Amino acid sequence: MQNNEPGDIMAYGDYVLVLFLMISCSHAEPRCIPNADCIYTFGTTTTADCSSLNLQLPPCFKSSSNITHIILKNNSLRRIPVDLPTELEYLDLSYNEINLIDSPMIHTIYRRLKYLNLDHNGIENLTFFSVISNMSNLEFLSLKGNNNSRDTKYPSNILHGLESLLHLRIDGVEEGNFGDMFSADKIDLKLLDASGNDGVCVISHLISNVLGKFNLTHLDLSFCNIRSTEIGVLSSQAYLQYLDVSYNKMLGFRGLANVSYDLQDSAIKVLKFNKVHCTFGLGTILLRKHTIYLQNTTLEELYLDSNRLELMEIGVLPKLPKTLKLLSVGDNKVDNGIYVLQVDSMHNLEVLNVSFQIHSHTNYFEPCDDFSESCHIGPDVAHKFIDLSLSKKRIFTFYLPEKLKRLYANNNKFQYHVGELHFNNCNVEFAHFQGNHFVQIHGPLFGCYNVRYIDLSDNFCSNISSQALRFLPKLNILNVSQNLLGNSLAKDINGEIFGNNRNLSVLNLHDNKIHVLPGNLLKNNLNIQLLNISYNRIEKWTVDIRHLFQLQHLDLSNNLLTELDKTAVDLLPQHNNFTINLLGNPLECSCANLFFFDWINRHQARLLYLQNTTCSYKDGSQFSLDDVSDIVEMLQKNCSSYTPLIIVTSSFIFFFLSVTIYRIIYRYRWTIFYIYYLTKRYVFPKVEQSQRKVFYEYDAFISYAEQDRGFVFNQIRLMENDELKFCIHDRDFIPGIDIAENITNAIHNSRRIVFVMTSYFLKSYWCMFELNMARMESIYSRGGENILLLVLMENHIVREMPLSLLHVIESQSYLEYPGEDSFGNVDIFWRNLKDAIRDNQ
Repeated sequence: MQNNEPGDIMAYGDYVLVLFLMISCSHAEPRCIPNADCIYTFGTTTTADCSSLNLQLPPCFKSSSNITHIILKNNSLRRIPVDLPTELEYLDLSYNEINLIDSPMIHTIYRRLKYLNLDHNGIENLTFFSVISNMSNLEFLSLKGNNNSRDTKYPSNILHGLESLLHLRIDGVEEGNFGDMFSADKIDLKLLDASGNDGVCVISHLISNVLGKFNLTHLDLSFCNIRSTEIGVLSSQAYLQYLDVSYNKMLGFRGLANVSYDLQDSAIKVLKFNKVHCTFGLGTILLRKHTIYLQNTTLEELYLDSNRLELMEIGVLPKLPKTLKLLSVGDNKVDNGIYVLQVDSMHNLEVLNVSFQIHSHTNYFEPCDDFSESCHIGPDVAHKFIDLSLSKKRIFTFYLPEKLKRLYANNNKFQYHVGELHFNNCNVEFAHFQGNHFVQIHGPLFGCYNVRYIDLSDNFCSNISSQALRFLPKLNILNVSQNLLGNSLAKDINGEIFGNNRNLSVLNLHDNKIHVLPGNLLKNNLNIQLLNISYNRIEKWTVDIRHLFQLQHLDLSNNLLTELDKTAVDLLPQHNNFTINLLGNPLECSCANLFFFDWINRHQARLLYLQNTTCSYKDGSQFSLDDVSDIVEMLQKNCSSYTPLIIVTSSFIFFFLSVTIYRIIYRYRWTIFYIYYLTKRYVFPKVEQSQRKVFYEYDAFISYAEQDRGFVFNQIRLMENDELKFCIHDRDFIPGIDIAENITNAIHNSRRIVFVMTSYFLKSYWCMFELNMARMESIYSRGGENILLLVLMENHIVREMPLSLLHVIESQSYLEYPGEDSFGNVDIFWRNLKDAIRDNQ
């Protein structure tokens, strides 16, 4: 054997010690993760939120830490931690994989713990919970989603030490022996939640003694597959205020009778009996025997939704508790019956829900245990029900409970043209009728003067009259979105539809196929704060809302607006609190929008979603309005050189066209006048025949000035004794017909036109009109025939004539009237005038 030196022996000892320490350390498993970085302060309570970090070990905390709340849910922990702060009061370990515990004395470690949540872990047997049974300060305990072994009953006394427990959430096992978990005769537990909604509950039958140890105020047994209940299950719960036995699909309304019998001596306020009938079974009837005991309670809220309820026995509603404030029978198949007229008997009812009466589930049949009380019952019961279908008989007066404030009648597919309706004792403030088929709303609605909120969205409504909302003075919020009101609103040029709703503050016209809105649509509304006209087809903003000083937001998103010129911008409110949404419009980066973009640039806070709103340039490029200052600068540069030129050019073209058109009209004014009246004679042949006459009504039409009236009546009328017939306007014009039309008719019906030419004649507008109309008649109707005969009464009259008349003297026949002292010449003048008039006979 080789001898070792002392130094070698010392080195070997050190090596063994180090090796021992390494082996020891290799077997010491870490119990926590340092520096988890999940501590933050929430309010005045120091909380560590370490949820959803995929932790397999808890964070390391100092035992002296002042942390009182720790959240470790949704991780991968397998044990209940024992190294957490001793002052801990709140611990959430839900949604982990916990099935082990490091210390049976955990109640001494967390002696101050009040809240413990162990929902949805890997706990396979309920006896596991006995390790926490001595946490005497625990007030809340949640154990949902853990009974993977499907125990049929709770082990006795597993929660015997939880003397302060007030709220227990636990899976419902088959026998449902909740009281056996506690050793004491009476437990102060107030809230018991065994619902299978967020856990597991398989209680098929509730026996009478399962809750005897408790004085509950809240009990949730929904989603528990309960088929039957014994009378007496709830008889010991004198303080019970809330009970939910919904979604026990085989329980039926017969279960309601047993439950309500036990509630007669309780403090029940809320009873939920939703979905206690199978989804695809026959329709059900609510009988008086189902609810008869409820009248002895102080129930305030009753929920009977989703039960395929079709009819109610007469007398059910009047026998409901007088304290009832809310009744919900939504998602059923309730038909109209005489019980509808008994709704007003519920004098204290404040909320009524009758929504979703359209889902029949007729694609499948499923037998239910309450088959004997379904709608297949014979005539001995069916004769009690009377059908008052509104589709067969119109009912114009509705009687409502006088305290009813909220009415929900959504998605019932009411297919009515709403005409004049009267309501009695109506104090409804909130009315929900969305999802129906009110295609026409004419109104008016009388009696509901306190309505503040109406939802008529998604009703396929195409017309709402100016009278429909007239008698709703307190209306504050109106939702008529998702309808077809575009054409109806476009016709409201005087703002009558909403004109009587002066308190309207929210108006929703979203998705109504609106193309254009009249400028005065909202002229009578001063208090609107929110106006939603999104998802329509508006191409130009024309509504004047400058007077809406309280308007905070205008939603014009997803329309077809390409521009908002100065006229449109001037119609918007100018106060600082006003905002607008133009997202989804095809705005153009054009000169027409320069004013608008400049306005936005100066008030960028007014346009919401600035960075997501874009405009298109003429080359197709897109610009975000987040860079609106750059857009303004670009448009100012591109538009400035063209604007003056466009204005000057447009003005010159307009002036030139105006002058040209004026000269043409002035030059051919008499032709135009004549053609107008000639056309009128063709269009209205009964007034005057337009064909050329061979035989005329008058031999001559005498045209003279009013100042020469004496000469005409004293001299020319003498010629009528020689079988000549003259038309003189003072005598022969037809009263009630336009002067110009009388003149053209007289000229057209006379063989010759005699003009008594004096200085007064030249100054008379109508004399000159008669002269020019006669010329047009000669040219256009008589083929250039000489029908004008001028009588010159004054020697100097030719010198006073305008140049436009001199050629008439040269081309037409005329006679000069001799002086008063030439008697022989006067006789010759009258003979020549007669011959000239007879010349064409």
